[in-house]
Amino acid sequence: MEDYIEEQTFFKALADANRLRIIEVLSLECKSVNDISELAGLSQPLTSHHLKVLTKAGITRAESRGSFNYY
Repeated sequence: MEDYIEEQTFFKALADANRLRIIEVLSLECKSVNDISELAGLSQPLTSHHLKVLTKAGITRAESRGSFNYY
């Protein structure tokens, strides 16, 4: 049952067009939330929300560099 929940979380994360856009932006290199939001055409709070969902699903990961997180 646990595997099913993990798979459901993964596919649910990919089912959003904004999240797919974020994945596309990140496909070439790590970027900060501000860079991602600018390139994806989303607000910073909305981008942070989508990154949280993608990270929880195991699709992205964050790395702290100074006071910024890079994904």
